[in-house]
Amino acid sequence: MSVRGEHDARCRLKVAASGVLLGLCGLLSACALPFRAPISIRLPAGSPSAEAETADLRMRIVALTDEEAQLELFRANLRLAGLLPLHLEMTNRGNAAIQLHRARVEAQDERGDRLIVRTPERALRQLLDYYDVTAYRIASRKELEQAFAALAFAFKPALAPGETRRGLLFLALPGEPGPRHLPMALTLTFTSLRRERSSDAFSLTLRLTIR
Repeated sequence: MSVRGEHDARCRLKVAASGVLLGLCGLLSACALPFRAPISIRLPAGSPSAEAETADLRMRIVALTDEEAQLELFRANLRLAGLLPLHLEMTNRGNAAIQLHRARVEAQDERGDRLIVRTPERALRQLLDYYDVTAYRIASRKELEQAFAALAFAFKPALAPGETRRGLLFLALPGEPGPRHLPMALTLTFTSLRRERSSDAFSLTLRLTIR
């Protein structure tokens, strides 16, 4: 069997196993959601990463492409649901705070196809839709939404001098619902960044080789 065939077979097994779990869950009227948001993120060694910096701002991004790690962390395969989680780290090495609340993140693959950044709430909804989860406690969903929001990179408040901030970005992979191939490379540009007491915006671009 080819490498791609083995991968597709593993994907089908994971979907089947998840389907059994979610099917059992659907039989219960007060079932908790099968997913979770981990308290901390373990980044597998060798994960694709990229760095970029200005005189006072340093960024590092790591793509969580390992499907086994995704299953361990979230109890779900985000790639099958069309999502690519990125771990973002920003460090302010300057003397002025950096405003992030107006920042825009533009992402595209090696073919120029755009990848949309999903809010944590929208990313969770995409997981629920893909796995066809319909039976759960409302309180469980609210709790998980809050956990996903806490896990995501926070663009508020401003990044203080000397501060390092970490969190996840969720990218929607292009294509139809179902298993999707990862891009070979990503270009991420953060625009509309501003230093405190300055009206001049600046941008920073990271180029990430995935495979």
